[in-house]
Amino acid sequence: MPIGDPMASNDPREEKGRLTRVWMVGVPVNDLDIALDFYMQKLGLELRRRDGNWAELGPGEPMGKVALYVPREGERQPGGMSGVVFSCDSMYDMHRRLVDEGVVFKLKPEKQPWGGLMAVLLDQDGNELMVLEHPDRYRK
Repeated sequence: MPIGDPMASNDPREEKGRLTRVWMVGVPVNDLDIALDFYMQKLGLELRRRDGNWAELGPGEPMGKVALYVPREGERQPGGMSGVVFSCDSMYDMHRRLVDEGVVFKLKPEKQPWGGLMAVLLDQDGNELMVLEHPDRYRK
């Protein structure tokens, strides 16, 4: 039997129990100090918390956080598609700034069939990070 909130309304018009937002995504890294330098100095994220081989970063709300962690044996290892998608306000300015700082792009800014601009950059461990310019402007 599902556990629910005993104080909740029984009104069927209210939709409860739904996911509300992405709170955090995890990205495996080889060296947390080197990763923190990349994510903070190059991408501009702020350190929110650090505890051993775990660190949480973010630009502030309403965006969720990025958690960097050193994986244990048998866990997902660094490299490849991370599933992280950032938004930016100016794709070409962001691209130019990061290229000037030595960041490698797997996909340079490119207009997509759905109309938006997308780029894919690589972090220090080869994790792919997608960037979309103003993604809220594009709806199906």
